[in-house]
Amino acid sequence: MKQSVAVALIITFAIVFMDTSMAEADNHGVIKKRTELMRNEVLGNFKVILRHVKGGKGSMSDVGIAARGLEAAAGKLLPLFPKGTGRPNYSAEETRSLNKIWEDWATFEKANNAMASHAAAIVVHAASNNANGLKESFGMLGKEGCSGCHKPFRGPKAK
Repeated sequence: MKQSVAVALIITFAIVFMDTSMAEADNHGVIKKRTELMRNEVLGNFKVILRHVKGGKGSMSDVGIAARGLEAAAGKLLPLFPKGTGRPNYSAEETRSLNKIWEDWATFEKANNAMASHAAAIVVHAASNNANGLKESFGMLGKEGCSGCHKPFRGPKAK
C-alpha cells in the first residue's frame, strides 16, 4: 500500500513537472517568435516606409508592399503574447514585454489594431500616390500603433 502511494506520488510529480517544463519551453519559443516578428516584419517594413517618408528613398510601390507587411504582422502579433510571458516572469535579457500588457489587454489590443488600420491606410495612399496622406497615416501609425504599445508596455533594454 505504501509503495503504491509512493509510486502514485512520483508519477503525479513527474506529470506536473513535465507539463510545467513543456509550458516553459513553449513560452520561451513564443517569446523568440514575437521578437523575430517584431525585428523582421514590423521593424523591417517600418524602416522601408520611414526611409521613403523622411528621405524620399524607394518607390510608392515599395511603401505599399511594406505597409501590407506591417498590416499582416499586426494580425500575427496578439497570439504571440500569451499571459505570463513578460517581465518579471522572464528576464530583461529575454523580453522587454511588461506584465502590464495582460493587466490592460484592451489598450494593448487597441495599439495593435491601430498599427493594422494605419498600415492599411498607407497601402491606399501609396497606391494613389498620395504623399501627404502617406505622411499623415505614417505619423499616426507611429503615435497610436508603435508608441501606443511601446510606451506603456515595453520595458527598457537589458543592461
